[in-house]
Amino acid sequence: MSLNNYRNVFKPIKIGNILVKNRIEVSPAEPFLASKDGYVTQEFIEWTRAMAKGGAGIVTIGDSPVNAEYAKSSPYVIDMSKDTIVNGLYTLTEVIHRYGAKASLELNLRADYTPTDMTKEKIKQVINDFADAAFRCKQAGMDMVMIHGGHGHLVAQFFSPFYNKRTDEYSTSNMENRTRFARELLDAVREKIGNDMAIEYRISADELNEHGVRIGEALEFAKIIQEKIDLIHVSVGDLYKPEAIPFMIQPTYIPQGINVNYAERFKKELNIPVTTVGSLDIDIAEQVIIEEKADMVAMIRAFIADSDFVNKAKYGEERTIRPCIRCTTCVGQSPHAYCIPIRCAVNPMNGREREFMNMPFQETKKKVVVIGGGPAGMEAARDAAKRGHKVIIMEKSDELGGFLKVASASSLKNDMRRYLQWAVNMTMESQNIEVRLNTEATVENVKAENPDAIVIAVGSKVFIPDIPGVEKKNVIWAGDIAQRKMDTGNKVIVVGAGLTGSEAALLLARKGKKVTLVDMRPLKDLDANSPAIATSTLRSMLQSEDVKTITGIKLKEISDEDAVFVDERQQEHVICCDTLVLALGVTPRTEVVNKFKELVKEVYVIGDCNNKSGNLIKATTEGFFAAMSI
Repeated sequence: MSLNNYRNVFKPIKIGNILVKNRIEVSPAEPFLASKDGYVTQEFIEWTRAMAKGGAGIVTIGDSPVNAEYAKSSPYVIDMSKDTIVNGLYTLTEVIHRYGAKASLELNLRADYTPTDMTKEKIKQVINDFADAAFRCKQAGMDMVMIHGGHGHLVAQFFSPFYNKRTDEYSTSNMENRTRFARELLDAVREKIGNDMAIEYRISADELNEHGVRIGEALEFAKIIQEKIDLIHVSVGDLYKPEAIPFMIQPTYIPQGINVNYAERFKKELNIPVTTVGSLDIDIAEQVIIEEKADMVAMIRAFIADSDFVNKAKYGEERTIRPCIRCTTCVGQSPHAYCIPIRCAVNPMNGREREFMNMPFQETKKKVVVIGGGPAGMEAARDAAKRGHKVIIMEKSDELGGFLKVASASSLKNDMRRYLQWAVNMTMESQNIEVRLNTEATVENVKAENPDAIVIAVGSKVFIPDIPGVEKKNVIWAGDIAQRKMDTGNKVIVVGAGLTGSEAALLLARKGKKVTLVDMRPLKDLDANSPAIATSTLRSMLQSEDVKTITGIKLKEISDEDAVFVDERQQEHVICCDTLVLALGVTPRTEVVNKFKELVKEVYVIGDCNNKSGNLIKATTEGFFAAMSI
């Protein structure tokens, strides 16, 4: 898209009594960059600054506890239950305002009780907690507050018959009672903050639970409260129902923009502006505004992948926007259990802004040879080039990408393909990078460059077990399935139930094959090092396609018609198949690394040849760290 094609998303909009410069909102998230006791840190400020500086119209601070009870169980997020938070929040607000964005904060309450358990005194206390927290936002100079009334949290539970079993005036017996808590809460907040601040209300248009709130009821609710709010933020799902989470936070296996239709319904029937949310990007945002499906578009992962993407779109540089691959790494494996600070698979700077914000442009330029043009090598090359170094990439094949070419080939990986194309384009176009394709690095040609530093990023090779029958024609590699290089018979065994094998199994099952997925390790161990939303979604999809999964057995032998496995007791299990697909991971090219690691004083070994993991975040992070060290 050209600059002119984004003119709608950059139109200002009035939200209550405030004027927002464009239609892009940073949706609330938990970066876990606050202090343990919930105060604003410099790390939090710099992470937020990047998005405000990058062009957002509204920057919303995420999921902030309104009382000490919730705050105690939710460390490393902004604690709005105490007056002393105002000091740091005031500074944070100033930073947001500096770049012309409006500052907002999401107020929430997660609890280990439901509305049914609460006394009326407790209800009044919770309402006061929200109002007091909103007032602290006002004292800190913020422009808006967002009340989290969705995703199955306590505020949402009052409206939901699934959670609320009360029999008094806060019951779900009729619409007046169902909406009473929200109306009283919003009235209390408005009384505290006045009309010069805007109120945004987050709602689940559909809780995706047959016993929960559905869209018709949610619309009726929104019509009742719309006079008390200035903007309604339309999401879906219930965080406490695992099956709904992939539709709230869509991984790469779920189409982009699947929840826009909910916002469209709200926009057609309400008299206030509507925000849509859910794995969107700037192109989808423009189309949403053109088609009048929403008035605002909220995003967070797009900002995490590239905090400058709004300004890049505004100034005609959209081609340079680093795309989000929707891997859900930023969400974490179990966010509230460990509170790991936010990280991104494609943007190593995210969450590390404070540490690297003042890294200088190198006055002493070094000559850097990068051996290998996969994701790790490209990341190291680009970052080193940005610092002023002269970089040469030696890539033995005829194109950049390494194993990422295989990882992105599957029809399940459209997001990864976009990232690969971006990474290749940005690497090839860098003025400080010379890319030498069809050039296998040797000790002689690397020495001939007289480099100051060498980055070894030679990747890995596919692991093939040394067992009888592995050489047979009915044995193929999972990567060939992703790249559509080979077909299979109707009965297929996929050996290796990690992401690669599971994705291959899903592709084959969707073609009508009868697939058995096998691994010696339990699924919980296989999935432990991958984002939980991605793995749970993939497992659910496999189940829906009738893929049979067997764990606890190891491949022993392959014949033309079956494969023999053994369990921990060495008992044999024979499974019939036409084709056996191997997805047993990779092994580092250690022998190649050893050729170069002593050539110069400054040598960095990164990516698959260093960590054996075969995942993108390790590759980009290690490439980034190497470049920052040169």
